[in-house]
Amino acid sequence: MTSKEAKNKYVHYLRVGDLKKELEKYPDDALVVSQRVEDRYYEGVDISGMTGTLEDGSTGILPSGSKSTGWDTIKKPDPFYEGWQQEYTPVWGICHYKDDKNCLYLDLHY
Repeated sequence: MTSKEAKNKYVHYLRVGDLKKELEKYPDDALVVSQRVEDRYYEGVDISGMTGTLEDGSTGILPSGSKSTGWDTIKKPDPFYEGWQQEYTPVWGICHYKDDKNCLYLDLHY
């Protein structure tokens, strides 16, 4: 997926304008952190052994070698390793923890 396709496809995610507004609420020395949420929806992820829709349309345990056909990512060439690609996905949003402005908390699924 290209960056332009992602911009049009993902509408309920963090945008630069949203981030700019939120950053005004944080001091310059706040640390930016992200929560790594492992997700099985990404294209090509091994989902063997999970419950899902089988080839015959019934629900059951997915056989060995089953791969997800879900969310695709923006792929960019790795700057150091020829033939490798970096994969990017939208940041979901900023998490607010009451008055904690020591860190800017972001949700990131991978």
